Amino acid sequence: MPEHDSDPGPALGGFTDVKVNGVRNDVVVYQSGLLLLTDHSHSDPKRLRKLLETTPFQALVQQNRFIDFSDVTHAKIVRPGARFTVAIDVRGGEQLEIAERWTSTSLGKDDGAMFQDLLGNLRNTGPMPEAAAAEAARTWAEDAEVLDGMSNVIVNGVEYDLLVLDIGFVLVPDPGGFENGKARMTKLVQTTPLFEIVGRNWLIRYEKVVDATISKPVPVTGELEMYDGLRLGIKEGRFVQGLTDDTRDVLYAAFRSVGATMPY
Repeated sequence: MPEHDSDPGPALGGFTDVKVNGVRNDVVVYQSGLLLLTDHSHSDPKRLRKLLETTPFQALVQQNRFIDFSDVTHAKIVRPGARFTVAIDVRGGEQLEIAERWTSTSLGKDDGAMFQDLLGNLRNTGPMPEAAAAEAARTWAEDAEVLDGMSNVIVNGVEYDLLVLDIGFVLVPDPGGFENGKARMTKLVQTTPLFEIVGRNWLIRYEKVVDATISKPVPVTGELEMYDGLRLGIKEGRFVQGLTDDTRDVLYAAFRSVGATMPY
């Protein structure tokens, strides 16, 4: 099993002996995703708690499967309440149905409600706001392209993954560790339609930039001034990964396309 980027912190809750696509699993809920444990022999809450307390998360991931919520494109509560059933779509087209059984038990009395609320609030799964949907539709009509990307860029003090498009920059929040930056961005652009990426994140169109500067070429440090007066300070993070081997050059070219000049 592939390793997850980082420790997700303490478990929020969990369930024993549920069915995942018809196969019995224990399921542990974290803020960042779901851990599916296929070894449910003699499964009960006490055993599951002990397993979580005594086994490092990475060891559990190596032997089981972790579904990162950032990979969930749609979630639906098929049957709410006790003995719930939920349906989850994952990037790449996989569909998962998770259903409590009459023999299922939870780690906490409110875990069912917590899990259903968590799925309902996932950033990638709800309907796009009207403005975002319009931007996504325009991106699709333009047949926009991803030119490159740089992980863990700092924009006005906040960390993002930055994708360089032929129409602008896309800032993807909550990027995760730099050491998986290239793999993370590659997976995003290969498994998610570009219009969906644009609609779910922050698109900065070149046409809305009135001025741009590059104050330092390495690490890349610059600023964009937008038509509405917003200024965006963009700085290459201390540790980053590029989508290609030419990421800095592509980023320089994007800045130059909106008026920036290279400092010498």
